[in-house]
Amino acid sequence: MRRRNGFTLVELLVVIAIIGILIALLLPAVQAAREAARAAQCSNNLKQINLALHNYHGSFRQFPPGYGYCIHPYGGPGGCNREWPWDMRLLPYLEHQAVYDLIDWNFNSGMSYLESCPQNVRDAIGVQIETFHCPSDEGADGRYNEGGVCNALTGLSNIITIPKGRISYAACLGQGQMEAPIEKEIPLPDGYRYPGVFGYNSNTKIRDIIDGTSHTMGLSELRIGGPCSVRGTIHYDEGPVFMTDFGPNDPTPDLVRWCDPLDGEPGAEAPCLHSGTGCKGTLTKLNMVRHTARSAHPGGVHVGLCDGSVRFVSESIALGLWRALGTPDGGEMIGDEF
Repeated sequence: MRRRNGFTLVELLVVIAIIGILIALLLPAVQAAREAARAAQCSNNLKQINLALHNYHGSFRQFPPGYGYCIHPYGGPGGCNREWPWDMRLLPYLEHQAVYDLIDWNFNSGMSYLESCPQNVRDAIGVQIETFHCPSDEGADGRYNEGGVCNALTGLSNIITIPKGRISYAACLGQGQMEAPIEKEIPLPDGYRYPGVFGYNSNTKIRDIIDGTSHTMGLSELRIGGPCSVRGTIHYDEGPVFMTDFGPNDPTPDLVRWCDPLDGEPGAEAPCLHSGTGCKGTLTKLNMVRHTARSAHPGGVHVGLCDGSVRFVSESIALGLWRALGTPDGGEMIGDEF
């Protein structure tokens, strides 16, 4: 009888099992390599934004306000109610002059004023800028209220119908809630805040950073969260900001104006306090938000220092040291541990 060459069923099953084991062993390595590439791109984005901040400083002899009422650092209509944040002022330095030219700086970018928003402002508010997005954070891919998904949840359908761009990076407002009374006593008393490099109508200059630009944070990553969390919106004063009350990637929920229901659940990756109805947060007073620096990277966050450099800071950093990095003139000693 002639013998046929081929695999037996047992041999075939063994080969399939070996291939499965190899895939199981290689998959974590492939995923780690992909995350390393995403983290490198995220760091590069932050470097570009940090460079834009310094180019802005070179033009105006100061960093942009964290958020504020003036068209330009040295002027604008006196007493007008404008809330455009720092990131929108950097657009010309990030090769987005065309988007910058769409902005009507006399128009209030606050949520309650968007019903009468002209088309050019709508276009500027809704733009998605790749440099503003950390590729590791899936929340950056979608705009706030994309497709009107938040209208019924907020009860503000006439106000927030305009989809809004997102940003994965935030300016440091120091320690304490956004517009709590300023106090520069350390340790900071409850109910007060110690300002960072950025703030309301701030005009911080490099010479004002007396703790040293290499020991002072200007920017960090911000985890955006669900489509109905207002945190990370590019045009809103309460959007692209963070505070140092808690360390990097701390699980304590943020205080936000609107919190996506998924972000209000226990164990959320971008947690915020939820009122239990719609996507409303728990704030009872305007501009009293508190955001924590978070990233989708394991172990810590990228931060932009005021000397123009970018570093990865471990989430295990001592809280006192983290808070010291958030103040430009606190006088804290920062040694070799950073």
